[in-house]
Amino acid sequence: MRTFSHMKGLPVYEQKTGKTIGKISDICFTNTGKVQGFIVESKGWFARHRYLPLHGIQAFGADGVVVNDAALLRSLSSLQTGYSLYSERGIAGKPVMTVDGRKLGLLEDVYFHGQLGIIGGYEITEGFFADLTEGKKRMDAVPFTVGEEAIIVNTTI
Repeated sequence: MRTFSHMKGLPVYEQKTGKTIGKISDICFTNTGKVQGFIVESKGWFARHRYLPLHGIQAFGADGVVVNDAALLRSLSSLQTGYSLYSERGIAGKPVMTVDGRKLGLLEDVYFHGQLGIIGGYEITEGFFADLTEGKKRMDAVPFTVGEEAIIVNTTI
């Protein structure tokens, strides 16, 4: 299991040609913790950001991601539901609240199992100084609801 921040910026290689087709810029997932895929930033004027479904990834490595075929990249409009960390539906930086009204901090990152395609947990920050003195919090993956102002997690932790 790894955090998405360690994967952000990794190059994406096409196995058939060995060419770099872009780099990972965001992760897409559901509120129940299922990874849908990734947003890949590529060079060029048109279609700079494309959606790469999880099933198209052959391998996650420390130095890059390998896909079977670049033709698996889709337009972002093909992603109808779900959330991401940083893009249009990005939820990073939103306050995380429990159903009993307790603020846990701000969502900063996700832990995920690449091969299983699931979110294993969420990294919560309470701010720079709290992170230095106490460290960041890790919350297990639980279903959540995203509102305009906050993320509500279905737990009483």
